[in-house]
Amino acid sequence: MMDELRDYRFYKEDMVHPSKLAVDYIWEKFSDVWLTKKALETTVKVGAVQRGLAHRPFNSESEEHQKFLKNIQEKITYLQKEYPFISF
Repeated sequence: MMDELRDYRFYKEDMVHPSKLAVDYIWEKFSDVWLTKKALETTVKVGAVQRGLAHRPFNSESEEHQKFLKNIQEKITYLQKEYPFISF
């Protein structure tokens, strides 16, 4: 971060901590070098599940939301079969 991201836009207002832009840039560079293609695909799948779990519905009793929850649960089951060490 010190070498490539010297511009102020890469820091939060306190000018100490990295901004989201900086974190995303660093993650991209890190993952390109250190993660396999399969690992990157898994991070995308896990991220989709985590975003789904964080979703707050307008109407939690609606049929659409129940379908959504079932879909998320199916994704979790699939991921946990493939990677038993992952917990959500």
